[in-house]
Amino acid sequence: MKLYLLDGGAEFHETIRAGGELEVPQTEWMLKHAEGRDPYTPAKLFKLNLEREAFRSKALAHWNATRQHTASGRPVDAILCPVAPTLAPPHNTTRWWGYTSHWNLLDLPGVVFPVGRFKATASATYPRLPSSRNDVEQYIHSHWNPATYDNAPICLQLLGRRHNEEKLLAMLNVLEKTFQGNTL
Repeated sequence: MKLYLLDGGAEFHETIRAGGELEVPQTEWMLKHAEGRDPYTPAKLFKLNLEREAFRSKALAHWNATRQHTASGRPVDAILCPVAPTLAPPHNTTRWWGYTSHWNLLDLPGVVFPVGRFKATASATYPRLPSSRNDVEQYIHSHWNPATYDNAPICLQLLGRRHNEEKLLAMLNVLEKTFQGNTL
């Protein structure tokens, strides 16, 4: 979180004020992460950058080590994973971005794509959500209602290795053909 809003959110606030507007709820939520924090000093920025690069190096080593678990002996080409803890959330309700911010921190190319739509039915039995472990999960759980998400897009994200955007888009093309026309 420290690497977002390095200036304490000052640029966002200035831009919003210059437009004579107010923050939308999601932007307001994001800016609260830096509330009361001054911009980082150059010395702190250097330290944060070193921590980020160490994290990236560790993640790359982990990715490269996947070659030990593949039949080809090569590391995996991409990661297919969720975009969010829910289906496409109603406007102004997003309160967690861990499924995407992690990959941004690693500077990996990613693409989000729809794989179908959720169909809520009155006769369906939906699994009970596990107990919330923290306030974020409680907030997300409190919004679950099948009717709210009826016809919502079901999306996944595909992530590739750095500087492999073209390869990532080629893999996406294959996946989109596979998921074409799904309703779940």
